[in-house]
Amino acid sequence: MTADQYKSADYLPRGYYPWPDLINPHAEQMGKDMDGWIDNDYTFLTEKQREKYKKMRLHICTARMWPDLTYEQTIPCNRFMLQYVALDDQVEHSSLEEIQQLRIRCVAILKGAQPRPEENALYQHMALIRDEFRVLMPDMWVERFIYYFYQSFRYGIELEYPYKIAQRPPSLTLFKTIREYSVLMRPYLIFGEIESGLVLPEHIFEHIVVQKMISHMTLVVAWQNDIHSLPKEMAKGTEVFNLVFVLQQQYNLSLKDACAEALRIHNEELANVFALHAEYREFGEYQEHIDKFIYYAGVGLQGVNSFYLETDRYLHGGMGFAWPENNVVAGKP
Repeated sequence: MTADQYKSADYLPRGYYPWPDLINPHAEQMGKDMDGWIDNDYTFLTEKQREKYKKMRLHICTARMWPDLTYEQTIPCNRFMLQYVALDDQVEHSSLEEIQQLRIRCVAILKGAQPRPEENALYQHMALIRDEFRVLMPDMWVERFIYYFYQSFRYGIELEYPYKIAQRPPSLTLFKTIREYSVLMRPYLIFGEIESGLVLPEHIFEHIVVQKMISHMTLVVAWQNDIHSLPKEMAKGTEVFNLVFVLQQQYNLSLKDACAEALRIHNEELANVFALHAEYREFGEYQEHIDKFIYYAGVGLQGVNSFYLETDRYLHGGMGFAWPENNVVAGKP
């Protein structure tokens, strides 16, 4: 199999997961909102980059992942979808020191600091996201969101940095450990609690079975992302943090065999979620909370898979990706 022959839909077609494939009824307005933010606020990006972000239609990802949100609830979730994707794209071309400063500043804003007038939309919108979530959700949930944001950057993006610079992937075991965080999924996983209105209390959220299910679900998303983003990353030529590439290097596999093994690993993680959820039913009065948590995480998983099959973001050759131009750095206005 050649790179041109590869189609992610051959591995993860629409409706692959055993949850409903839905879309939020406010999707059209969500698209108008996001296009307005891109045009009016994300002016630190070039015109070409802004057009590419609009063509990605990231609001559809929000609408598919969280179909039961009210319009008011969609606003911070949709705002964070754009901010998080743009943030991730920009740090690809930043130094480790710049990435660390970006993380420190964003976390400070999430905790209450006000962005400076000269700071760009990545920071201005982070403050809006914070304020909007604080109106909608209890402090416990907001603190959880902040911690998951911090965790994803500190133990995901920052730990993968030296391997990306060296263009040399780590071992499969270490790669799996880092990729669980660098996929940046953990903050998104708790958005289902906004839909259900059932926020897991701390002693339930920290339960080892819940944390293990979150770990498995996060890795399912990581492997899903690696399968769908492979055409873009093959075109880039310098990406090493993809499960398929790691398998090829560690086991000297062909592209076809590495893709088959990546799907097997993905399916194994998914089976682990089902097995734990089915076997351990000892959460008493909070069992409904857990069931809803897994249901909405599953709907999100199905939804993002459908989005991958629709978006221009991962076109062959990387044509749909908003490649940074003129060395745009996230920390600069």
